[in-house]
Amino acid sequence: MLGSFENALKSIIKRIEGTSHFDDELLDSVLKDLSKTLIASDVEPVLAFSFIEHIKKRVKEEKSLKFTVKEQFIYVIYDELTKIVGKEKIIKISEKPFKILLVGLFGSGKTTTSAKLAKYYKKRGYKVALLGLDTFRAAAREQLKQLADKVQVPVFVDESLKKPADVVKKFNKELEKFDIIIADSAGRDALDKDLAKEIKEIKKELSPQESILVLPADIGQSAKVQAKTFKELVNVKNVIITRMDGTAKGGGVLTACFEADAPIVFIGTGEKVDDFEEFDSKGFISRLLGLGDLNALLKKAQDAFTEADAKKASEKFFSGEFNLIDFYDQLKGIKKMGSLSNIVNLIPGIGNKVSSELLKNQEGKLEKFEPILSSMTYEELTNPKIISGTRIQRIAYGAGVAESEVRALLDSFKQLGKLSGKINPRKLKMLEKNFDLSKFKGLM
Repeated sequence: MLGSFENALKSIIKRIEGTSHFDDELLDSVLKDLSKTLIASDVEPVLAFSFIEHIKKRVKEEKSLKFTVKEQFIYVIYDELTKIVGKEKIIKISEKPFKILLVGLFGSGKTTTSAKLAKYYKKRGYKVALLGLDTFRAAAREQLKQLADKVQVPVFVDESLKKPADVVKKFNKELEKFDIIIADSAGRDALDKDLAKEIKEIKKELSPQESILVLPADIGQSAKVQAKTFKELVNVKNVIITRMDGTAKGGGVLTACFEADAPIVFIGTGEKVDDFEEFDSKGFISRLLGLGDLNALLKKAQDAFTEADAKKASEKFFSGEFNLIDFYDQLKGIKKMGSLSNIVNLIPGIGNKVSSELLKNQEGKLEKFEPILSSMTYEELTNPKIISGTRIQRIAYGAGVAESEVRALLDSFKQLGKLSGKINPRKLKMLEKNFDLSKFKGLM
């Protein structure tokens, strides 16, 4: 997530970890690099300099019996970064129907986010409906209908009505049957008078309990103006950040949310409807620093598998004692958890050890794996070592793929075996029991 920003932070952490000593000269050098990284990533200079001074003061003054000097420095960076992004907040569904209005400019990802949010609440047992209030963009209502069909929730749109407030009036009674209503509003290239008027009319007619601003991670420092203006218009209390999977700088939107006192509640981590997660400031910063986020990993596993299956899959994967049948069973669940690179980055101590090129390559092959596995015998699935020569030819013919694709699957299976072997079982067990950065030494 956050491309160059994340890579720069991970490089700084690697530099600290890789040194055999720690002195004032190294401290000043690292902080200088960190300052440049923050400003280049659209963090406001005043905030960036304040951040650096806080770190320098804490590293010099604070002493810890838990950490080495290097670990203490990394922990202070982590702690100060969590203050920049602000504390996470959970939206409480206080009454029914609970109406959520999504606002933002063109290209922010409101429509897709509407569907992601609908699926998120549907998974948690709520009766959810989507409401299409974007009467400005020609394809918006059709896109919302397609997304509603994908996440299997009802959608209310009327292509004959031109005013969003009239759409609300038309469906008001029907919306009362639902627990949660998620309204997708229109955007503009800029926050002009027409958009401001439209949003005010929607707010008056819909009376949403929650108004959420959708901001793309690549928006830059203009995010601060948007956050404050939308807050004045519809009392925006929270923010959803999209495009966290790209190469966005991200500093602008993160600091804007903090300064505008509009906490981040969710982040979009990809284009699929499952690429969506609750924002957790500690886990988020841990991932940026390459320390992983076991809590998020376990949540994704629980969403993709039953509790029993998740436990079994985790035990087999992390122990390295899984075969192609386990691989086959887990394939669908893993696909539900999101991209392979996102999953790997959640595992403490692993994200920095596996190249992004390797992960991208493996991800492209996953789609072809299922028909190949279906063409294998039970003996081959339980003992992959016997698969070679004529067996590869037969499997490839049965799956309708080239022999090289079968070999690619077997290579990927071996890579996963190597990956699982890099994880210390004792460290993982401790992390599972209490993933808390007060136990920071356990992550290093």
